[in-house]
Amino acid sequence: MKHNDKSKPVMLFSDIKNNIYDYPKAKAVFRSGYRFVQADEDDLIKLPYGSYMFMLPDRFPISLTNNGFKSIRKTPDGQSINAVSAFIASGYLRTLLPAFERNDTAVTLPLWAYCGAALIDDEFHVPAMRIDDDRRSDPDIHEDHEALSREIKNTKKQFPNNRLVDQLSICSTDYNCLCARNFFIGRYECPVPTSPACNADCLGCLSFQKEESGFLQSQFRLEFSPTSDEISQVIVHHLERADFAVASFGQGCEGEPLLRGDDLAESIIKVRDKTDRGTINLNTNGSKPDAVKQMIRAGLNSIRVSLNSPTDKHYISYHRPVNYSYNDVIKTIEISLEEGIFVSINLFFMPGFTDSLSEVESLINFLDKYHVSMIQTRNMNIDPDYYFEKIWFKDEDSIGIRNLIKMLREKYKNIRLGYYNPPLKK
Repeated sequence: MKHNDKSKPVMLFSDIKNNIYDYPKAKAVFRSGYRFVQADEDDLIKLPYGSYMFMLPDRFPISLTNNGFKSIRKTPDGQSINAVSAFIASGYLRTLLPAFERNDTAVTLPLWAYCGAALIDDEFHVPAMRIDDDRRSDPDIHEDHEALSREIKNTKKQFPNNRLVDQLSICSTDYNCLCARNFFIGRYECPVPTSPACNADCLGCLSFQKEESGFLQSQFRLEFSPTSDEISQVIVHHLERADFAVASFGQGCEGEPLLRGDDLAESIIKVRDKTDRGTINLNTNGSKPDAVKQMIRAGLNSIRVSLNSPTDKHYISYHRPVNYSYNDVIKTIEISLEEGIFVSINLFFMPGFTDSLSEVESLINFLDKYHVSMIQTRNMNIDPDYYFEKIWFKDEDSIGIRNLIKMLREKYKNIRLGYYNPPLKK
């Protein structure tokens, strides 16, 4: 990789063989919504360990020139180039997107959270911030593959007829799910996928995509419905084994768990008949308030409701609910607050949209009305242009992701900001 230290941060590009270089004298540019922006060196951090770098096909990097923002399509010696993006490790929140200009044949990008990237002092840097100090998904604690293999074998031997254990073994190896790995190692949060069906058609669904979407799902969806005995066995095993354990329904490899509300409530009762340890959590779209109340009465400790936006218009455009409404989601939040459990919203962050003036105003109105316990600040995994087009987002001023986080911390001191479902009995 060539290095030029006269202009920092420096623009990156990829050649047709996926090799990444810095472009001589080209200033790095980033993107917020539809707008190209610069970033101060202080706004960039070193690329976190466990992150990835991607070539963006059919997209040309943008640099700041004396004539304004311009796309660069060739190297100085005339070779074709593409823009570059980073995918940052869990626990970090991106603040700006990669800047590029698409050509006429550009395909929709796969389901990753695309972050801008640049070179400073011969090292990759990204516009991002650590948002959660919890290390449960830090890649460096997941590198003992021999230990994982050994624990998978032991757990399967202990539960030879439990299909959910078999599923989690696939998740932890084939899909490299760090949450599933933690189940076998006996620490932190355990995923509990239970539902092969869903009542939403989210644009960025990680487990199911129709052919016409133009891209594939990240992993295959669960194909069976585990019994309440299989579910409770997995949860009890984890809660009794791990300190400050969390067991969570609603994972990336399944549909909507509330469609199995009766079975999950029964599973929770069976768990609590055996142990009072740990936190039982539900990740959900919040579509069935009555099922949520049933699960809370059975012993559910916390709930996380996913939102791309606290507005009816943008919520429907992205989540595309089937046989439920945004009002059902709000009712689920209201019921959960009334029942006194820990309530989080899983807010999908997209720079330029989430921090736009209208969205910030809507978020403030939401938080003033619904006193949730936590905002999980998650990077949205989707092609930003595809997302903006599908939700009919119009270009508008934004306050910046960093300023939004600062505002939330100052205005709502009782609301926790983070990336993961916290253990409640700590």
